[in-house]
Parts: sequence; structure tokens; C-alpha cells
Amino acid sequence: MDTIVDLARSDWPVFLLVFFRVSGVMMLAPVFGSAMTPAPVKIFLSLVLSLLFFPLVGGQGALASMDLGVLALATVWELAVGLLIGFASAMLFAGVQFGGHLIDQELGLLQANILDPMLDEQISIMGQFKVLTATLVYLLINCPHLLLGAVSDSFRVVPMMGLRFSQGAALHLSDTLMRDLFRMAVEIAAPALVTLFLVTIAMAFMARTAPEMNIFALSFPLRMAVGFVVIALGVGLFVAGFESRAVQHSGTVRALVGMLGG
Repeated sequence: MDTIVDLARSDWPVFLLVFFRVSGVMMLAPVFGSAMTPAPVKIFLSLVLSLLFFPLVGGQGALASMDLGVLALATVWELAVGLLIGFASAMLFAGVQFGGHLIDQELGLLQANILDPMLDEQISIMGQFKVLTATLVYLLINCPHLLLGAVSDSFRVVPMMGLRFSQGAALHLSDTLMRDLFRMAVEIAAPALVTLFLVTIAMAFMARTAPEMNIFALSFPLRMAVGFVVIALGVGLFVAGFESRAVQHSGTVRALVGMLGG
């Protein structure tokens, strides 16, 4: 460890670039980028991880002699690389939150928003429940390790100031991430949405056969009760589905790293 620290001191411009790339990931990545994680902790983690990743950039000592203007531009460049990796990994939880939002829309709970301490913003109740459950699964299946593996790969595939991101790669990446986001949201919300749709049809038949019943007053509590039962019964299915999607999404992030290297 002392040897790594000595190398970082002697090649401090290169270490600074590594630190900015890692910091970009820490700013947006799931769990690491949570608003619940204090800024000093994020900085400390970025420093420690930068020391661990620093030996991977060996052979780039020529960067240590760059002038301050080029160094400032390079830090922004490396921060952008880290932000791209962190943003891609965070899209997984955006899909989870969107799925919970769709469920709340059908349950009539959109106005009952609560503060999500991880995202530091107002989200729906089911969105919060799904995000917290997904976070627990994300940690249990060691997805943060997979993310750090992708960051490690980035130093091999994308050298310092070596970002090569074509328009075709950008379009392919955005298409893949958005497709994964909506697929995750639909898979999460589908059981509740389909069940509530069937309940709505059943109540429409009841309104036709028994017009004296106050269907409007009955529909809201009934839909909520059925919705919560379906959500409770589907927790195991959600956990299994998210586990599969999280591992698959980690592969997508690794593919992104390959695209960044051209």
C-alpha cells in the first residue's frame, strides 16, 4: 500500500485523473451515490478506490508532464467518463421507481408522495417500497462488486483521455438503457395493473346488473385492497425478477465501458 501511495505522489496528475473518474461513478451509482451517503464518505471511498485502481493505469507516465490547462480539461473528460458509467448503472433503479409510480397511479396514491432519502426527492409510496426492496437485493447479490469490476475494466479499455464515443454507440446505448428501463417498469407493474384492470371490468358489470349499488364509493377501497394483496403476494416474484435484471444490467454497463473505448 505504501508503494501505491508513493507512486500516486510521484504521478499525482495521473492519480488526479483516476480520482475524478472514480468520483464521477460515486456521484450517480446506486447505493454509492445515495443522498443518504455523506459527502465525506463518498470522497473517502473515491480516494481509497482511486489508490486501488491507480496501478491499472501504469505506462501512462507521460501524462504526468502535462500543463495545468490540459490537466484541467482532462479532469473534466475523466469526470464525464465516470458520470456515464454511474448514470448507466443508476438507470436500473429508475426503472424500479417508474414501475412503482405506475402502480400508485392505478391505486390512486399519486398524491401520497414521501421523501426518498436515497434519491433526495419526492417519490410515490410504491416507488419507495420497490426501491428499498431492490436496494436490499442489489446489495445481497453483490452488484456493487460487479459495478466496481466495470470501473476496473474502464481503466484497461479506456485509457486516460482516451474516451472514444461515436454517435452510433451513443444511440445504441440510449436505446438499450431506455428499453431496459421500460421493461423493468412494466415487469414490476404488470401483475398489479392486470389485476386492477380485471377488477375494473368486474365492477363495470356490477354497475350494469345492480345500478342501485354505489360503485364509485366501493371501487376505491376495493381496488386498494386487491392491489395491496397482489403486491404482497408478488414480492417473491419481484425479488427474483430484479435479481435477474440486475445481473443483466451489470452486463450492459460493462458493454458501455467497451463502447467508451471505441
